[in-house]
Amino acid sequence: MGDERGFTYKEAGVDVEAGNRAVDLLKQRLKSTRSPLVLGGLGGFGGAIGLPKLKDPVLVAGTDGVGTKIEIARAMGRLGTIGIDLVAMSVNDVSACGAVPLFFLDYLVVGRVVPEEVAEIVAGVDEGCLQAGCVLLGGETAEHPGQFPGGDFDMAGFAVGIAEREALWGPHLVREGDALVGICSSGLHSNGFSLVRHLLKEHAIDLGSMFLSEGGAFCLYRGPTATVGDVLLIPTAIYSPLLRDLGEAVAVRAAAHITGGGFPDNVGRAVPDGLAAELDLASWSPGPVVKWLHSLGVSHDELLATFNCGLGMVVVMDAGHVEAALRLIGEHGHEGQVVGRVVPRGEGAAVRYTGALRL
Repeated sequence: MGDERGFTYKEAGVDVEAGNRAVDLLKQRLKSTRSPLVLGGLGGFGGAIGLPKLKDPVLVAGTDGVGTKIEIARAMGRLGTIGIDLVAMSVNDVSACGAVPLFFLDYLVVGRVVPEEVAEIVAGVDEGCLQAGCVLLGGETAEHPGQFPGGDFDMAGFAVGIAEREALWGPHLVREGDALVGICSSGLHSNGFSLVRHLLKEHAIDLGSMFLSEGGAFCLYRGPTATVGDVLLIPTAIYSPLLRDLGEAVAVRAAAHITGGGFPDNVGRAVPDGLAAELDLASWSPGPVVKWLHSLGVSHDELLATFNCGLGMVVVMDAGHVEAALRLIGEHGHEGQVVGRVVPRGEGAAVRYTGALRL
């Protein structure tokens, strides 16, 4: 019986040893797990974390993925920033409720474990957690041979935040006359990439070609020039530290994280029945990448319904606090401006527009 040879898990495509090597690499790279609130380290069956002392604490949870932006990252061979996007999509949702992100968990599924690639992806998740000020409490990497061929992978995650019950934001606090303050996005974030990839194919645009905007090369990507792939992979901005401080400094009523569904689906959730958010589309610049999409054939209405159009977050606040809010937004390294107001809804939609995007 000692020399009996049977089928093995590795022959079926699952390399447990590679998975263990990936975990070892992750332990060397992860920094956001180092918090006094964390009980124990990585590698257990579950993560444990203590709770801050609050009078009437409420937990707020959010979950999301990155969508087909992953395909751009794979094609570019650049996996280090996609984890930032993953964290951002969930922690921004949690923060838009007035909660402070406490911890994050990720789930990564690959066709074949390449330890160095797994470590690079999850190091991006760790970086996102550091930017958000939360802990990467744990996660899971699964190997699914045959289901994800050719280096394909997918990922999802969820964040849990905490807040005092009385400090939570929402449409119930919104009043007529409140100001809408927009906080600029860092790019397309992680939405609309199925349409983006369709456009790239239809126009035969290579990711390595130079991205050109009005006046020359697009310069957002830390350099004098950038490729199309560089611009599309700019990580989603993480607004959590800013929103935490904003909530402490001014009278924030509600906030809308501009993700899938653009302004109609997201800003509409920040106002109650009977009121509407009136956005002045001419009050901000949507940015070169949105103008580029328009030049490729995406209509004005489609841009508004699919992309963030230059605003990653819209905050509803007391109009008397706008000056202090804009100053704080700038101190956090973001750009902000008044982009509208709360008006009576009447028979109209929850989100309405004046002006037109500056395309």
